Amino acid sequence: YHCSLRHHIIEAEKRRLDETKEMPFVDLVAAGDRVLVSQSTSTRDSGYIEEILPRKTQFGRVRMDEWRQVIVANLDLLLIIFAARQPVLKLRMLDRFLVTAEASGLLPVICINKMDLVKFEDSRAQMALYEQIGYKVLYTSVVTGAGVPEMREVMKDKISAIVGSSGVGKSSLLNELQPGLRLRVGNVDERMHKGQHTTTEVTLLPLNCGGFVADTPGVRTLGLLEIDDEQGMDIHFPEMRPYIPECKFAACAHQHEPRCAVKYAVECGEITKLRYESYLRLSGFREGRYERNPEKKQSKQTENRRKGENR
Repeated sequence: YHCSLRHHIIEAEKRRLDETKEMPFVDLVAAGDRVLVSQSTSTRDSGYIEEILPRKTQFGRVRMDEWRQVIVANLDLLLIIFAARQPVLKLRMLDRFLVTAEASGLLPVICINKMDLVKFEDSRAQMALYEQIGYKVLYTSVVTGAGVPEMREVMKDKISAIVGSSGVGKSSLLNELQPGLRLRVGNVDERMHKGQHTTTEVTLLPLNCGGFVADTPGVRTLGLLEIDDEQGMDIHFPEMRPYIPECKFAACAHQHEPRCAVKYAVECGEITKLRYESYLRLSGFREGRYERNPEKKQSKQTENRRKGENR
C-alpha cells in the first residue's frame, strides 16, 4: 500500500515539539517502523498510516543542520562496514558507530571489507583492540568471497542494517550475500579517496537465509542521536564500564578529576589511549577544555559563515 500520514499524527508531533523545544525529525516514519494502516476507499493500493507503534530500537543521527534522522527502526543487528583500503579506515568514525549502536541497544558487528587489497595479518592486528574489547569482527572480500558465509550466518533470521561511509562496498557485499538483488554500486574517487553515494533511500530487503536487511546511504557525518547527557558517554565504552563505579566522584568525566579509576586504567594500559582519546573527543573534550554540544557549535559556525557569504 502507498500510504500517507494521517493529519493527527503530524499535529501531535508539532505539539510535542512546542512543549519540549527539541529539534524535529526529518521524517516521522522510518524504514522498519511498524504501523497501523487503513485502506483508502477511493483506490485499492493506497491507504493511511493511522498509528506508529513504539520502536524497539532505532539507528539514526543528528545531521549537520541539527535535524534528527532515524534511518532504520526496530533493528536487531547493526553491521558496520569499513574498507581495509580505499577509502582509508578511520577508527574514530568506527568508534562513533559503535557508541551509537551501544546507546541504541543494538548488537554491533564490525565488518572489514576489501580484504583482497591488504595482508590479513595487518588488518587483524589493527582490529585486535576491538576484538579484545569483545566486538565481533568479520573480514570480507567480494573479489575472493572470503567472509561472506560468516556474514550470512550472523544475519540469519534477524533484521539488520548495513551502515558505513560511501565507497566501502556495502551494496557490493549485499549483492554477493544474495545474488539477484542487483543493487547499484559505485567507484571510489581516486583523487579524494572517498566513496560516491549510490544508495539514496532505505529499503528493507528480504533475505533467503531468513530475516531482512536494510542497505543504507553512505554516512560521512554521524551526529550522536541517542546519547543521554545524564547517563553519560562513558557507559557506551564497554571497556570503561568496570572502572566507572570505582571513580571517586559519581559524575566523574574522566578528564581532570582526582582518583579517577578510568584514567588510572589508561595509565596501566588496561584501556587503550586510542579509545580514551575517542571518548574525550566524543564527549566534547579537546586539549583540556570542555565544549558542550561541539557538533551544534560547528553547525552554528557553518550557518554564520554561510550568512556572511550571502551578504
